[in-house]
Amino acid sequence: MNAMPRRALQRIAPGQAGVVLITGLIFMLILTLIALALLLGGTLEERMAANARNRQIALQAAEAVLRDAEVSLFSTAMLPLDPFTPSGFTAACASGFCVRAATGATPKWKSVDWTSTSATRGFANPTTSNLSTSLVASQPRYIVEVANTPIISPGAGGGLCPTVVYRITARGVGQDSSEAFVQSLYSARPAKC
Repeated sequence: MNAMPRRALQRIAPGQAGVVLITGLIFMLILTLIALALLLGGTLEERMAANARNRQIALQAAEAVLRDAEVSLFSTAMLPLDPFTPSGFTAACASGFCVRAATGATPKWKSVDWTSTSATRGFANPTTSNLSTSLVASQPRYIVEVANTPIISPGAGGGLCPTVVYRITARGVGQDSSEAFVQSLYSARPAKC
């Protein structure tokens, strides 16, 4: 049955030195490296997308509490902030109302404890305004600083009250504890001095 003579097999066998095997292994190694590079690139892009999403969530949370602060603190019906009562604004930021930091000192929004509920403020109506806890690591908070110190002349009636400028700084936190800060300036002129 074996029609090929033994001599013919001996002539073919020494000519193959495993070149096909080595070429195949090199080709498989190159394919493995390409697949690994694609896998790592995809993982990196996925992480970048997740970071961008968390940053956007933090920014939107800060924007939401900032807008809530502007509406609730500075409504035309009643101005809850009395700029002429210095005890309402303290260096410790009691209830989120802070005095302006001294010239050259660290700004209050950088030094305040953002996790403290006594030094910062949250949504005006927390039961309806809180964000879903699955979206943020912690609820957004804000502080109000007096940005200028108006000159008040007691007993000067008949004139306009001085305009007081407030800086509202809001902080939002994403799912991965990424932070976003937004600030707005709000000027108010009380009806009575």
